[in-house]
Amino acid sequence: MLMMTIVTTTLTVLLVAAAVYTDVRWGKIFNHLTMPAIVLGLIINSLAGLNGFVHSIAGVGLGLGLFLVSCLLGRILGGGDIKLLMAIGALQGPTFLAWTICYAAIIGGVLATIIAVRHGILLEKIKALFTSCYMRLTFRVPMEMENNEATQPRLPYAIAISLGTVATIVALYTV
Repeated sequence: MLMMTIVTTTLTVLLVAAAVYTDVRWGKIFNHLTMPAIVLGLIINSLAGLNGFVHSIAGVGLGLGLFLVSCLLGRILGGGDIKLLMAIGALQGPTFLAWTICYAAIIGGVLATIIAVRHGILLEKIKALFTSCYMRLTFRVPMEMENNEATQPRLPYAIAISLGTVATIVALYTV
């Protein structure tokens, strides 16, 4: 069991490192990175029996559930981010993924605030967020969280996900 944890953790670290590279370099997390990781996570965890397979499926399911929530609220996370989280869930399971999501949300918020302050657009972004929330609650208009203008600063969210993954590894696997 310890060897399986070492293997899945190593694969997870390699996965998020590659995802950061592709997200920073090309602004995408490619399917040919995430889909094999999902399949590999299912296969490796299945070696532990039915419980391992169910554990892996639950991790993928949590990532898929996050996708549904993201769709309900408006496009908060991109498809590549969601598939990356599903791959992490397949490799590590739902508890690990839940912690990763929490850490990534905190880290992502801090990074986004730093970027907004650095570019002098923090108040503009806060106003847009409140306007979007008001429109969503009052008129059921989907939240618009993304501005695709080329001049807008961008946060490759794979960075926050990878740092959240590392924080989860440290929190769960070190004494």
